[in-house]
Amino acid sequence: MMSAYNRRLFEAQDPKMSVPVDSNINGAGQSSSELFAAVGAIVEQNKMLMTELQSFVTKLKAMEEQSEKNKRSADRATVSNNPTKRHCRRVDPALCKTARMLHNSESFVVKFDGSTSFTNQVNAEVLKKLIKQIKETTTVLKGDQLISNYSDDEIRKACYNIYANLRNQHVANKPGNEDRPARYKVLKTTRQRRQRTFERRWKYVTEKERVKWSGIDQEIMSDEELVTVQDDETMIVHPPQWRTQECTDFLYTCDRRYQENQRKAPKYKRAYRHADSNDYYSKREIPNAQGRYPSGVFVDCKCFKLAE
Repeated sequence: MMSAYNRRLFEAQDPKMSVPVDSNINGAGQSSSELFAAVGAIVEQNKMLMTELQSFVTKLKAMEEQSEKNKRSADRATVSNNPTKRHCRRVDPALCKTARMLHNSESFVVKFDGSTSFTNQVNAEVLKKLIKQIKETTTVLKGDQLISNYSDDEIRKACYNIYANLRNQHVANKPGNEDRPARYKVLKTTRQRRQRTFERRWKYVTEKERVKWSGIDQEIMSDEELVTVQDDETMIVHPPQWRTQECTDFLYTCDRRYQENQRKAPKYKRAYRHADSNDYYSKREIPNAQGRYPSGVFVDCKCFKLAE
């Protein structure tokens, strides 16, 4: 007697043929060899279907990866064509290193000229030759990452970094700019210090204060000057003259909350000059985009003059 499983397999091969459960194989006119042959054909057909299914899944994954890659390329093109939106994308250091090595090699005769613009005819020819030489190299940058996997825009940014360094060297060597790197370093340190101060204070703001003072940033913070007297380091605070007393009191309240929650003493002591001294206020000018700050931050600009 045929089992129910074999009967279903037999019927799946040809839906018109049905074998009763209690029918005899010899009575149905089917031999066991023919039945096993039919079952084997069904198994082979299932294997072919599984192979086609796996091939379809592989092609689908490849299409999804290509679609995601095209989407990223379109996003980069949209950002690069939109001058109103800043987009600082970090270039792969390995790509920058390869471009710099090729540019500085003896075989690469022409070099970027930092005294002219990047779009100058000479620099444009250098850029064209450098991009061509970068694409021709087969150096493995990182793992399986090859030069061919980078887009033209990424290679162009790596080349621009070389020109930017030469341009900065040219500007620094001009008469009167000898102290430019030192001044830039001081400005960068001061800006980073204001950013850390703002982040530290904003952690201790209540919900009500967060709604009222939403929109302030590091530009509202005071300038700080590190002074060392007899191995004693003190941070001299210079509040901006254009900041209201209400905003100053709010920031000092955040400082008090911060100090109350500290388990150890701060690294530097904070001190203030005398209010009548010439260097009490910060010499930093008032931010231009005043409209994005909440009310109560700036005093009336007609009521004071910036310290000179």
